Amino acid sequence: MGDTTIELLTEAARSISGSADVTARASELEAQTDHQHRLIHDQCFSLITLQAPVARDARLITGALDAIVDLELVGDYAYEIVTLSGSITHRPPLLIMNQLSDLGARIRDTLSSAIDGWRGTSGQPVSVRPLEASIRAECQTLYDKLTTLLASPVDGTPYATLLIVCKHYERILRHTVCVAEQAVAAAANLT
Repeated sequence: MGDTTIELLTEAARSISGSADVTARASELEAQTDHQHRLIHDQCFSLITLQAPVARDARLITGALDAIVDLELVGDYAYEIVTLSGSITHRPPLLIMNQLSDLGARIRDTLSSAIDGWRGTSGQPVSVRPLEASIRAECQTLYDKLTTLLASPVDGTPYATLLIVCKHYERILRHTVCVAEQAVAAAANLT
C-alpha cells in the first residue's frame, strides 16, 4: 500500500509539472489504494477477533490500522491534486510550478522514508519531524507567494487552485509524519 501511495504522489507531482494527462493512471492508483486499505483493514480485524493478540501484538496491529488510514488519506489528497492540476486552464509562472513540483518531491521522499521504516529496510525507523518544519516553512512561503499573485489584476483562478494544492501538500505532510511515527512506535513494540 505504501508503494502504491508513493506512486500516486509521484503522479500528482507529474500533473503539476504539466506532464501528459496522468488522470487515468492516478485514478487507477487511487482505486488500488482504497482496495489495499480495505484488505489490510479486514486482515487486521480478523487477527484481532480470531486471535485475540496480547498487548504488544495488539499495539502493532492498531499502529498498522492507523498507518493505513493515513496512507489512504495521502492517496485521496494526491488524487485531488491530479484533478485540480487538470483544471488549470493557463499555466502560472514556471518558477511557481517548479517550486510546487520540488515541494511534492520532498514530501514524496519523506513518505518513502516513512514507508521504509515500516518495512524495516532502513534499520531502525527514524522520525521525520526534523524535516517537517523546513517543508512546512516551504509550504508557507509558497502559499504567501500564491496569495500575493491571487491579488494581482490578472485572472487569479490558477493561483486559487494552486493554493488548494499547497494546502493538500501540507495535509499530506502531516499524514506522512504520522506514518513515520507509527513505524517508530511499531519498531519499539517489537524490541
